[in-house]
Amino acid sequence: MKKVILTGNGLSIGLNGAFSLQNITQTFYNNLPIEHKKFIEHHMDRIQRGQYIQLDFEEAIASIEQIHDSLNSYVEFLENTDEGKIYLKSENLSVEELRSHLDVIKQIILSYSASIVEIIDGNVHWEQIGEKLSGFIDWVLTQVGEEHQVDFFTLNFDLLLETILLRVVGTDRITDFHVRRGYLDSAEKFNFSPQENLIDFGCRKVRLHHLHGSLSSFKRLEDGRVFKLKTEDIRLKDFYRKLDTSKYFPSIITGGYKSAKIQMSPFNYYYNEFKEKMMDPDNICDELYIIGYSFRDEHINEAIIERLKLSRSTGAKCRPLNRFVIVDFKADEVDRIEFVNFVNKVLNLKSDRTKLSIEKGNFLFDGADSISQINSEVVK
Repeated sequence: MKKVILTGNGLSIGLNGAFSLQNITQTFYNNLPIEHKKFIEHHMDRIQRGQYIQLDFEEAIASIEQIHDSLNSYVEFLENTDEGKIYLKSENLSVEELRSHLDVIKQIILSYSASIVEIIDGNVHWEQIGEKLSGFIDWVLTQVGEEHQVDFFTLNFDLLLETILLRVVGTDRITDFHVRRGYLDSAEKFNFSPQENLIDFGCRKVRLHHLHGSLSSFKRLEDGRVFKLKTEDIRLKDFYRKLDTSKYFPSIITGGYKSAKIQMSPFNYYYNEFKEKMMDPDNICDELYIIGYSFRDEHINEAIIERLKLSRSTGAKCRPLNRFVIVDFKADEVDRIEFVNFVNKVLNLKSDRTKLSIEKGNFLFDGADSISQINSEVVK
């Protein structure tokens, strides 16, 4: 029996409304110096009377990343090609000035990450988790207490799911595919290395995958090596505020091009693990639980679609999905119906036979804790 549990931002909001994208975005904007605010405002179309009301920051960060990538490509052309060097000299251009613009854009993106760290540091505490998500925690205990393989996939940058698993499962039973290797600025460093992790700890049944990275992870630009630090070290050393972006950068996926970025390390490893659980008949999941996910990431939806196809197929590749449950928080009946219709649409489920529904037991709408209501009855 193999189980997959996928969590999105809805799980974090269940802990504290401060984790909402709108709140994080507003905090980020308020922390920017005035000149950076003007840069952001130039790329947003929802600024009113000096108030930043953009609800989806990824629209802004995608635009900023496009500017950074284009400018960086231009600088590399000027510095690294014969034609570029000739053009640089003929136009009397300064690469140093262009690089200073790149550094400013990097700092803006970094400020967003630092804002999330500030919110997380003040709101991810075990006492609060135990109070707000007790039902979810009890259900997790029932899942990891069995001798089944359980793969947790999170789309969140925060360390909420990691904190829960470390507390209720323990470090000796869970893996996140990192190994302790050396120090950085006197802080313990954990390298991302599934191979070394397997050698050091063997194959563990409870596994955590940060599909879009986490705020404790960084990439060394020199060689692309990914590592993570302890959250308390990041906070105590004010790591984000002092980060040398010419050497290191947060290993997270923000903004646009998610389908392209997911092909980069370490995201490609995590995503391939997710696809394997959705598509590989020899290693496919038997149960799928989705908690607090908006179904707006195309690459995630595509993998889920393939799992549903295998569940409906005939012949040797037929692998029924014994349980498929989607948990969200929708208090209004109209919102619930709209969400059900949206999920069916993005998953290409059109017939009454294949469509997911509340009546079939595919949806729970009372937040993350409501998953504790699930009994032993198989949901198809």
